[in-house]
Amino acid sequence: MNQNKTIMPSDNRMNTCKHLDGNSLLPTRPLIGLTGNFVDGCCSLASAYYTSVLKAGGVPLVIPPTGNDEIIAHILGFLDGIVLTGGADLNPLLIGEEPIPQLRGINAERDSHELLVTRMAADLHIPILGICRGIQVIGAAFGGLLYQDIYTQHHGTTCKHDQNADRWVATHTVELLSGSQLYNLFQTTRLAVNSFHHQAVKTPPQGFMVSATAPDGIIEAMESVNDHQILAVQWHPECFIMHNDESMMPIFHWLIKEASSHKEQQISN
Repeated sequence: MNQNKTIMPSDNRMNTCKHLDGNSLLPTRPLIGLTGNFVDGCCSLASAYYTSVLKAGGVPLVIPPTGNDEIIAHILGFLDGIVLTGGADLNPLLIGEEPIPQLRGINAERDSHELLVTRMAADLHIPILGICRGIQVIGAAFGGLLYQDIYTQHHGTTCKHDQNADRWVATHTVELLSGSQLYNLFQTTRLAVNSFHHQAVKTPPQGFMVSATAPDGIIEAMESVNDHQILAVQWHPECFIMHNDESMMPIFHWLIKEASSHKEQQISN
């Protein structure tokens, strides 16, 4: 008689999935998809993004660029939250504008992919956090208008929005709208932020309100006012954690809280 014990795959999965407290066989952390930066044939993601998601209690997953809506729908079916990360300029042709000379490099692979991801995720009521380029993608995805270059197109720009200081250093302030989601997170009307952009949202799309502005009037944050959970900021909150500064973590805690609620709703359905 063969005395060797056969280990079934389910045994290994149970051991892998079981939490340290031994009370659950299912993962409880929400799965957060982050859009990758597609450059020179490589999809990459700065460590600050996934570090912030991990620190807040989520499980990060990079979403590779693809224009296949069936594949995107399949990926979104597993996700509890989305982070639209920073990167290159958005192609103005996608919002019905011709490029001006001050437009910088665009990323065609990311543009069409992220616009599709944003719209499909919103249709599925998946919470979305937009960061820097991400706020512009959200604006474009839902019919808003953008500045291709704020120094050329926004008369009266007085702040330096493309800092030379280290990425975790705050270089100008923003005014938060009292009563907004962003205000509720930080409990202040004035917040010091970092800044790495020359494009910005000019006119928010329908269903969004401006929740933060720079001293020169540039839109620094907006959020959904309908039943979608969407928050977008023009600065880079993820950078601060890399210098052991947790002052921007409320933004990521918001995302994880909303993603956890979405996860619970999906399970209950």
